[in-house]
Parts: sequence; structure tokens; C-alpha cells
Amino acid sequence: MKHAESSQDMQAMQRTQNVNYMESKQHPERWVTSEGTLDEQQIAGRQLLYQGMNGRHVERFTARSGQTYIFKPLTNPAQHGRERWMYKHVMPELPPVYPQLIAASDQAAAPERSWMIYEDMGQLQHQSCESAMLRAAAHMAEWHALPFAAAWHELPRVGHKPPIRDMLDELQQHQSATDELLSKLHLTLSAADWDRLTMLILTAEDELPLVLCHGDLHPGNVAEAVDRLIILDWEHAHLNTPLWDVYHLLDLSHPLFPRPMTPGLRARVMKVYLDKLESLGVQVERGSFAKWYDAYAIVFSLWMLHLIDGDLKNPDCVWPQGQLRNQWHETAAALEQCMKHLNGH
Repeated sequence: MKHAESSQDMQAMQRTQNVNYMESKQHPERWVTSEGTLDEQQIAGRQLLYQGMNGRHVERFTARSGQTYIFKPLTNPAQHGRERWMYKHVMPELPPVYPQLIAASDQAAAPERSWMIYEDMGQLQHQSCESAMLRAAAHMAEWHALPFAAAWHELPRVGHKPPIRDMLDELQQHQSATDELLSKLHLTLSAADWDRLTMLILTAEDELPLVLCHGDLHPGNVAEAVDRLIILDWEHAHLNTPLWDVYHLLDLSHPLFPRPMTPGLRARVMKVYLDKLESLGVQVERGSFAKWYDAYAIVFSLWMLHLIDGDLKNPDCVWPQGQLRNQWHETAAALEQCMKHLNGH
């Protein structure tokens, strides 16, 4: 997988996408109190959208002008400052698939008082239909094909889940539990199979370039608005091989956003992604990439099944049991399909 130089046309297009960072004629900081919450005295209405892992709510609110915006406090303290940094240093280089940032709290604000205000893209549809996945795959290829920028050295090399090599090591260190899980699915991995998976994972990690990854491209972060596709929540962006984003788009399940995958759909989305890369001058050896992906998906899916099993046993888990079980079965199906594909079935 080799990158070509960006064309002048692409550079011109990217320049037109620059975000007017933290500019607004309406002094949006007045909509937020010094405590980092929406000020009821300065807005005309509000609507809760969802609750973050730390209990804070993302909301749609209406300004006195009648214009609506999205208010997003920091919902994950570990990502303090990350999304703001992304909008300043990275987002201007991306295809226009993200909401515009209207305003943000002062950089010196404490995490519990940190917030951002985005344009309101309207009612978003998170249905993982084929058309949305195909469009997302093409856009993903665009940001994977971007030349490495100097500012990106500040991006982490690890996402919000362990690196794939650590997942592989963890599965092998707990071999009996992994074998028990495979047995439930009427699947087996021999010692030779594990050696092959290890070889493919290590080769992929060595051969594939580090690219800009969204980091958390699950179905809930891919949405369709009236006339465009929207990719949300870039705070987990990091540098990784392209397989990280590809797995999240194709096979990472989510309890709140079911997304049944079939071998045919997986192949079609992968083709759109690879075709787009090649149209941008990125050369890909497709046979190797397919095998690397299958191995990556097998390891990632096995690791996810262990994680979901833990959530199912946890009485304090925030996800409903029924949705977790559906997530488990979706992940198991992806595992089985990728094992069959790797073995030529």
C-alpha cells in the first residue's frame, strides 16, 4: 500500500473545506455558564440527545435567534482537548463529512467545564444501510490517503482499545478461555491456525503504513443527514494501520446500533474502499490486504466476544442485556464469516 502525492485539485478542495474555527456573530460563549452548562436564561429551548459515559448530556438547543446548535460537553475525561485539537489541526484536511465547530470552551478550562458547540445537521439517521456504508468507505479512503502532516506527530498511536498485537497476545495467554469460546461457536483454531494468524497480523502491521484513523467508526458515528453523510466524534482519532478503521466500519458491532453484515456486503464495501484508494494514487495488493483483513477481523472479533461476555456478566453494565446479546451474535457471525473467507470458503 503506497501513497502517491496529492494532486493540486485535491489540495484546492481541502483548502475550501477549512473550518471557520470558533467564529460566530452571536457570541456563543454567552450560551454557556461559567460552570460549563447551557444557560437557561440565554437560550430558547433544549433537547437531550444522549448521555455520555461520565453522565454529561449532549443536547440540541435553540438560540434566541431561532437557530439550533449541538452542545457537547466533555463526555470522556480521558479525551480532554483531543477533539478541539483535531478541529484545529486535522479537520481542515478532511473531506467535508463532519459538523462545523462553532465555539469551544477556553483551552485552560477544567475537564468538567469543557464544552464544544457544533452546527446542527438536523435529524440524523444511524441506519447502517448499504448506501451509507459505501459512502463512508469512499470517504474513509480519502482520509487514509492524506499525506502525513507535521502536526500529526502529536496524535497517539493507540486508540481507545488495545492494539491488535496486544489483543492477539491476550487471546493466546488465555488460550483455554479462547478455546472454550470457539467451542460454543462450533469453531476451532489449531496451533497452525494461530501461527498463521500471528504471521498475517505481524506482516500487516509491518507492511501497511500508519494513516490517520477516525478510531471509533462504529455504526453510531456514521449518520445520514438530508443531503450528506456525517462522520461524528473524532476524539479517538489516532495513527494506525488502515485495518483499524476498516474493521470498525465493516465488523465492529455496537449494542445500540445493530448492523448485520454478510459476506457479499463486506466484499462490496471493501471494493469501494480499495477502488477509491487506487483512484487517489494509493497502490494496494488486494490479495494480501484481504488476508490481512480476515486475520485482523478474526482476532478483533474474538477479543470483542470476550469483552461482551464480561459486560453480560456485569450487573452494573450500562447496556441492556438484550442488546448486548444481539451484539454478541453479530460479532460471532463476523468471526465465522472471516474465518471461512480466510480458508477459501
